[in-house]
Amino acid sequence: MRLETGADYRQRISLDVCGPLMAHIPPLVAGSLRMAIEGASVAQGRPPGWLERASDIRFVGYDHDGDDTLIALQLPRIGEAAEELYRQRDLWDTRPEPEDTAFEVFRRVVDEVSIENGESGWYDRQLLTKLSRIGRVLGREIVAIRLGRATTMNRRVADTAAQLGTITPASRQARVSGVLAMIRHSTRSFTLRLQDGEEVHGVMESTESVGLLREFFGKPVVVMGRAVYRPSGRLLRMDAAGIEDGRNAPTLFSTVPAASAEGPAVAGRLKVSETGKRGVSAFFGTWPGGETDAEMSALLDEIRGGMASSR
Repeated sequence: MRLETGADYRQRISLDVCGPLMAHIPPLVAGSLRMAIEGASVAQGRPPGWLERASDIRFVGYDHDGDDTLIALQLPRIGEAAEELYRQRDLWDTRPEPEDTAFEVFRRVVDEVSIENGESGWYDRQLLTKLSRIGRVLGREIVAIRLGRATTMNRRVADTAAQLGTITPASRQARVSGVLAMIRHSTRSFTLRLQDGEEVHGVMESTESVGLLREFFGKPVVVMGRAVYRPSGRLLRMDAAGIEDGRNAPTLFSTVPAASAEGPAVAGRLKVSETGKRGVSAFFGTWPGGETDAEMSALLDEIRGGMASSR
């Protein structure tokens, strides 16, 4: 890392200056790697062993170049630290090359934010929040941080991360039905193939719940959890809290859950008196879907028909 400073630190650099910055780096590196491998930058429970090994950052040197401070860091190659992950087929299109380190993955995240890529699968809102906080340590002492030759973290990148997080639609409760087409137990990840052939990526909320996937592999299922979105509004993933047999699931659930039209600024539940709506639409925030009254009536008829035929 090259720290572009506004003062000459060739002799020594104050811990008050570089300490806060260095405290931000490990969570950003680990979150970036987890996002690339699992599809989510955070998860419940203890971090897996492969993540701890692959994001083990060691300080190995200090130098200077003019007024800039050069900090040498050492990390293992991902393919060596997380060898078990590369024995399985690829799932996420962001999975790094085994020769890369977690630092290269972090650089890619910064690059994606820098170009304001709202379609990117390299970050989620939690990771954007962490990156935006880097702006707190940028100022007169440290103007920017260069990661390698071409990647720069500066206040503009921090502000862009904050803006992307702000425009990202809020996640919402959803149910999605489809065939469980792929699972990766080591990363809590799965792929759901919908009725029209489209695929939805998902992540189980905890490692303890991964066992639920085994019995449903290759079968119709209903996944219940939270739909998480990209800044563009397209679905990024499903954070699955549960999974169940989907053989009799209504076809209405076999669609990609759309982001709320109200956007990220709406928080909590809307009251009927505030919206002037009637029917199902009046209960926005209680029912997690975006269906119309007619669609909900059709759904209820379909459920009743399925219950009658199963008797």
